Amino acid sequence: MVPLGPDSVVDLPGRWNNRVRLEGALDFVTSTVRNELPLALYQGGYVERELRERSADQMRAKNTAGFVLGARLTWTGRDCFLGQRHWRPIVSVAQQEVMGLRFTDDLFRLTFFGNAAYEDRTANVAPSAFTRIGYRSVGVGFMDQRTGSYLLLGLVQGGSFTEVDIRSASLYTAPDGRLLSLSINGEFHANDTAGNGYDRFNGLGAALSGRWAFRFGQDKYTVAAGVTDLGIVRWNGNSVHLAKDSLIDYRGIDITDLLDLDDVLIGEERLRDTFGLHYTTSAHNMLLPFRATLEFRMQLDDRTETGITIAQRNLPGHVPEAILHAGRRLGQRTLLGAHVGYGGAGGLRAGISARMRLGQHTWIDLGTAHLPGLLLGGARSMGLQAAITVGF
Repeated sequence: MVPLGPDSVVDLPGRWNNRVRLEGALDFVTSTVRNELPLALYQGGYVERELRERSADQMRAKNTAGFVLGARLTWTGRDCFLGQRHWRPIVSVAQQEVMGLRFTDDLFRLTFFGNAAYEDRTANVAPSAFTRIGYRSVGVGFMDQRTGSYLLLGLVQGGSFTEVDIRSASLYTAPDGRLLSLSINGEFHANDTAGNGYDRFNGLGAALSGRWAFRFGQDKYTVAAGVTDLGIVRWNGNSVHLAKDSLIDYRGIDITDLLDLDDVLIGEERLRDTFGLHYTTSAHNMLLPFRATLEFRMQLDDRTETGITIAQRNLPGHVPEAILHAGRRLGQRTLLGAHVGYGGAGGLRAGISARMRLGQHTWIDLGTAHLPGLLLGGARSMGLQAAITVGF
């Protein structure tokens, strides 16, 4: 999602010594799955077969999806920070939940329909990958109020994560299900299973966020490069790890005596032995799902600007996203914008955004990364962003 650019009339830059901003964002992106399926999964309960079949009909050989849910509280102080006239101090606290996924058509069908349709066939379930991470951060830094450039150094508390990388895998189902043959090469990592509450430090790390902007042509043009949450988390020694590079043949379980309950009741340990699913525990280093951007903005007149942003996230299934955006000021208190993007973890998306100043102290921002996703259940992707800023 591309935020609206700064505006000297609506924003009243430099008028207040302090600004506090609370913002939140929800963004779900997919290349093939329509919004009706994730909404049904979120609501829980039985997912109708008709809905699953409609979703399966949309599948391609390679499919992607992504999810971001976050909130951030930022304080920006008065200028003359560290003796520099145009610098302002920043303190920021954030909570993030991020997911990235890439998967095959066969993996989707196995998940939602089972392997009955693959009798005497081989299902290709790779390459597939999944990453989900939840973390909190506290950062301090400074901003140059002339250009909007800033630098923020943060401490990261890791809450939870799951990381799956299936490099190659196939599942063969023999006629009548007499044999299941799984060939797999992949890894699984997850956080300490004891819990992931706010009081637990399952992982600890550091991150860098920043933006460098350069203006030229009498401030008509702006070129900027930025990154958010570029860092690493070291998860504690109780993190779970499972690596497999093998062929597993499953021919069922033989029961020689129905009256011998020890042979009839199959426990967890025996199933783990059958499928080779014994895991180890060890510390794990993980690069955060940072977002990098490169943008160009052009001021067309004193009310209108346009530009292009290239963005990329460090998540499975994500490719660089190109976003064309434009904004225009209406009157003295309102700024409106629109954008069209392609890439990321989805396809073509179109959204709108707005900023409004209420009185002299308060600003409200609202926007959506994909407007059709908020209006149509059959659309792909959805997103909503909101913020309130108070100056004093």
